Amino acid sequence: MRYLKIIVILLSVSLIGGCSNLKLLAPESFGLSPITHNIYVEDGADEGTKAKLRGAIEEAESAIRATYGDVKSRPSVYACISEDCYKSFGGMGSRAKVYGDRILLSPRGLNWHFLAHEWSHAEMSTRLTFTAWWRMPQWFDEGVAVAISEAPEHSESHWQFLVVANIPRPTREELHTFKSLRQWLDAVHRYGEDKNIERKAKGEPEIRPVYATAGHELRPWLAKVGSHGLLAFIARLNGGEEFESAYQTANIAVERDTPQAALPLATRPSP
Repeated sequence: MRYLKIIVILLSVSLIGGCSNLKLLAPESFGLSPITHNIYVEDGADEGTKAKLRGAIEEAESAIRATYGDVKSRPSVYACISEDCYKSFGGMGSRAKVYGDRILLSPRGLNWHFLAHEWSHAEMSTRLTFTAWWRMPQWFDEGVAVAISEAPEHSESHWQFLVVANIPRPTREELHTFKSLRQWLDAVHRYGEDKNIERKAKGEPEIRPVYATAGHELRPWLAKVGSHGLLAFIARLNGGEEFESAYQTANIAVERDTPQAALPLATRPSP
């Protein structure tokens, strides 16, 4: 079942990105060399970069274990040290991507935060049946990944900055409508997250309203249910329960037992 999911993902992304992402099936033929049995780095990487990558993988694995209780997935990691390399494997406009159990990192994504984010997607996919995985809303999968990764760009501090600066962001109700990948990507475009290169060029702070909102929704939920509750929730989905029923049942307990804290002082992201 796990391999069926991987095949479906690879076929889906190949229809979007052509053959470039299928190069990951034979990385050594396209300029990547193994440093372990499942870690590849672009030819020409120095020892410092390789050591940084190994350290990032260890930190990311620890973050996955802390949230899920243990680690079921063992994704292969493909690290590019040049933008040309990243583009040649299908990476466009992002810092990292995941294709089933294969994680592709750009030069800007060579840290544990973005590795853990993509690893969370692989871990979630591994633990779900095909039917449960297919029905899981994109906003939930992304929200869990954001919470695990602790990336400053998607942090609670950034969400508070958006609130204080009155920057448009999805409401909770709207967030829950981003069920498919297409709906998620449309929202990312609609809220301007794909315009950050232009903002940075102008000296303006980058904004990530959609990702930050998903993280804001999932952090208290994960903190309340813990790894045991998350695994029980996944088991309910695998057993056939509808997502909204399983999520709302757990979420009621979170809202009842979590006091409303004062908003922390927002910090302005560095341009």
